[in-house]
Amino acid sequence: MNSSPSISLSSIFSQAFEQTKRNFIAFLPLIVTIILIATYAANTYIGEIDLSDETALAALQQKANMVTLISVLLTPIEIGFMLMGVKASRGLDLKATDIFAIIPSSPKIIILAILSFFVVQLGMALFILPGLFLLAMLSMAQPLMVDYRLSMVEAVKQSLKKCYEHAGIVIQMYTLLFILIVASFFTFGIALILTIPFYVNAKGILYCELFDKQ
Repeated sequence: MNSSPSISLSSIFSQAFEQTKRNFIAFLPLIVTIILIATYAANTYIGEIDLSDETALAALQQKANMVTLISVLLTPIEIGFMLMGVKASRGLDLKATDIFAIIPSSPKIIILAILSFFVVQLGMALFILPGLFLLAMLSMAQPLMVDYRLSMVEAVKQSLKKCYEHAGIVIQMYTLLFILIVASFFTFGIALILTIPFYVNAKGILYCELFDKQ
């Protein structure tokens, strides 16, 4: 489970920072749109709920379940963002319309997202850490399926294999990125304009390190 010496977390973050600066304009319209939608959803579904009311809390749980379902259905957008980061990592120019390249693969991405969701939930039910570990190990399956045109089964196998071989660096990176995203909410979400593209660029660079160079 030791990560390869050739993969450096500091190098990944340094490259991600440079890519974020270089391709900021390509990401900006998409990021602003997502932040506006998320803000509207938060204000609509959570802003008026009285957390001291048990009935309201039950309604909040139902809405949370619905949000989870919607997030699974919107997985193609996340993968499209990540593949933009992969494209930038390969030295190619980006434009905002690159996100639409994910449309033909969206049904397969959603199916794999649903299957992965149930596997991760099973891990969460056993104990939280196994679920989080599975989430990290499966994180490259969907982009692999699209980028290398692999079957779902093969994409899952390759993601598990490579991410497990480099589990140390994978878990460290996701942990730091998670902290960075959470910290962004303390700026009223404004910092997400930078941290979201930084996240997808970092993930794209790690993907290239694992599957292009290894």
